[in-house]
Amino acid sequence: MPDYRFSDALNYTHEQLSQMFNESFTGYFFPMNTTAQQNAEFWRTEQIDSTRCVVMHDAAGTFVGLARMGTRGRRGWCGGFGIVPQFRGTGASKLLAAQMIQVARDTGLTTLQLEVLTQNTIAFKLYERVGFKTVRRLIGIEIETSALPAGVPLAQALQIYPVPNGPALMQNSDQIPASWGRELPTLLTIRTETVAVPTPDGRQNSLVVQRAGTVLLIHSAVLQNDFTNAELSTLLQQAAGDATKIQVYNEPENSPFLARCRELGFSEFFSQAEMLLTL
Repeated sequence: MPDYRFSDALNYTHEQLSQMFNESFTGYFFPMNTTAQQNAEFWRTEQIDSTRCVVMHDAAGTFVGLARMGTRGRRGWCGGFGIVPQFRGTGASKLLAAQMIQVARDTGLTTLQLEVLTQNTIAFKLYERVGFKTVRRLIGIEIETSALPAGVPLAQALQIYPVPNGPALMQNSDQIPASWGRELPTLLTIRTETVAVPTPDGRQNSLVVQRAGTVLLIHSAVLQNDFTNAELSTLLQQAAGDATKIQVYNEPENSPFLARCRELGFSEFFSQAEMLLTL
């Protein structure tokens, strides 16, 4: 077995970290290429802890792999785990995973979670071998804005307002827990807006959205039971504005919002297994 060395990410620049990430995700299912600026932004929005990240080299100093770890309270999240191509199939991935888990335990975390693409069976089996259990499936759905069915006039005028009030208003006990990247700590650190239709009795039908070029990303939704699909279609069309496509990432498989979107014609374009390890 080759001799490997592990360190944290504290003494690396974001330029170096982005290079390591790109190398370790070469040949991945989805294009995974990041710049130093994007890496720094990811560190900020997902609360990545450099002291808990794991960087792996062999005895000669060759970079082998990287595991990024975010923390919220005593919860940990693996926000990127990759091995460079030349070390895949050598057992290095299991050693990196074991070291990641050990660091989480040693630094007082009680749980560690991650997401893995459904088609990435090799990674899925690795995580199962080191103790992770599947919690649920997370779905990515999308639709061309022009393909939305005809809507109806909304009873109340549309309201649009920025963070921080918007995402905070979306948090309520009736919502299914969001995935890590759509939790409140992330939403409060990115540029979003809340699109809401108030009801006469003071409730709201609301979406927290982010505009990315010609795509409208929906991060959170609260819909009342009496809000019809035709009204939802109108809300989506008005929220989209000039956006030609609407996407939802990592929506839990048992989400009522996911079911509503599918009824409107959204199609699935990826899915992930959300996995959890109790430390």
